[in-house]
Parts: sequence; structure tokens; C-alpha cells
Amino acid sequence: MLSPTPLAPYAPKNVLLPPIGEHTLVRPHGTDGFSAQDGIDELCRSIRLLLHDLEQEGRTPMTVLDIAVRMGLSRGVVILVVAELLRRNLVRVSRQISTPSDPRTEVRDAWSDLSHCDPELRSAKVLVMGDPELSRTFIGSCSEVGPISHGEVIYVRNVGIPSSSPDAYSPPVTTRVSMGRIPLKGMSLHLLGGVDVDVNVFSTLWSTLVRDACAALIVTHADDLEGAAVALGFLAKHRVPALLVLHHVHETPDLEAVRTHLGLAEERTVLCDVRSRPATRAALGDVIDQRTLTVYDAHPIYPETGETA
Repeated sequence: MLSPTPLAPYAPKNVLLPPIGEHTLVRPHGTDGFSAQDGIDELCRSIRLLLHDLEQEGRTPMTVLDIAVRMGLSRGVVILVVAELLRRNLVRVSRQISTPSDPRTEVRDAWSDLSHCDPELRSAKVLVMGDPELSRTFIGSCSEVGPISHGEVIYVRNVGIPSSSPDAYSPPVTTRVSMGRIPLKGMSLHLLGGVDVDVNVFSTLWSTLVRDACAALIVTHADDLEGAAVALGFLAKHRVPALLVLHHVHETPDLEAVRTHLGLAEERTVLCDVRSRPATRAALGDVIDQRTLTVYDAHPIYPETGETA
């Protein structure tokens, strides 16, 4: 009697790729190489070699933004290459912590090679918006690992002009994005911000950065609330918990007047010296507590129109 032919283990044909953002940690996986046939192959090989060499040196896994800075590439290109490496089963990435987790995802990550996420890697990000200089100072003070800075080129679509027209996009705008890191037990927390952009291109850039953010801090002066109002409205639409951080060193601003002007509850405004690590860490803790204790419960009011977000 012939013995039955053993069945191959079940494997789905299409495994969905996990979200990939600036703060996603990337680690090399597997040993299979590949020959470079085109530009994307060459980039895949270069980035995987970089990740492999750093792992051999005992270095911590790099984020997507780390890779972009190191290789001189845009965030978008690195995200595309990491996605391709995931499809080829040559890297593993961190599970991004942005919403209440499903216990099954933790089991799936550890179960087999069917998951693209490394069960030992977890990452989260908090946006730091508002005044560019203050937000960069906040990130530097709060971070355990020195911030990195990456150049961004933004193309803004002109409304009402066909995409085929040479005038479809305005001249490119160049800015920089800063990111700091705080290693925590079992995960890596990233602070992303320090962006200096005109209000006309605000949503173009921040719409890509806000994805998978667990919270946001808006750092500003009490006498410069116009930009804070724009940021609060943007975050309300994306349902990201936000905390207004008013920088002060000597004189104490009128918090009640600020709250009334922006339509904010008392617990959503704090005073902070952004040069101080204890003060910035306390503000970060406040917005994290807000994220875990309540859903976004207040929609800020635009002072210019009086309309709710």
C-alpha cells in the first residue's frame, strides 16, 4: 500500500503588507540574494546590504527615515523599496502601535514566516507640530537619541488646472523633517516634526506624516495662535489626540484666554519650557495619557470662521 503524499503547509497567496511609515523599524531577514535587473533591484540590494552590515555590527534596527538620511533618498522611495523587500521576504519590520491592538496580531507575528512583522520590534510616533524652531528644540530636549534631519521636496497640485497641464503643480517647496527617538521597554517611540512649511502646503506634507500617529503636540508661543488653530483643525479631522504646549520661560501666558480663543478644554493645554527634558517629557506623558484615557472629545473652533472642525 502506497503511503499518502504529504501535503505542503498552507500559505496564503497574498499576504497583506503592514503599514510602513517614517518610524518603521527595518531588520534584514533570510539569506537569499538576488541579481540586480533594474533600478529597484539595485536599491533593494543596497538597502538590504546596509541593514545586514549594521546588524552584524550589533547596531539597533534602522527606521525608514534613518535609511533615507543615510542613503540620500526620499521617504517615499525608501518606503517603496522596503515594501519590495517585504514581498521578497528579505526584511522584517516593526509592528506600528497606533490603535488598540488585536491580540491575534501578536500571535501572528510570532507564529511563522507568514507575517512581515518582527515580534521583537514595535514602534510608535508622536507628531510635534507648531512653531518650527520650538518644535525642533522640543524634539531635541525630549529625545534620548539625538534627532536626525531629512530634506523634503513638496509638490503642490494647483486646484482647477488639469493634471496634463505644465502648470498643474506649483514650484517645489523644500523643507526639513526632524525625528528623535526614545527607547522604551519593548518598543521605540519616535517624535516627528520640526517642519517649516507655508500654510498653503501644510496639508500636503502633514497628510503623509499623520498616518499611524498615536498623538500630537502643538508647540507654540501664546501670541502666535494662528498656526496652532490650523494644526488643531487638521488633527481633529484625522482624529488624532492633541495637546497644545505653550512655551514660556519668564512670563506666564493667560491660559484661559488661549483656551477660549481656540475652544480647548483645560486638560488640553500645558505650559512648558521646551529647553528642559523633564518639562518636555511631562508634556509628552500628558498627551499619551490623553490617548489612552479618552477618545478625541473636543473639536477645536477655527477663530477665523467660528466653525467647528
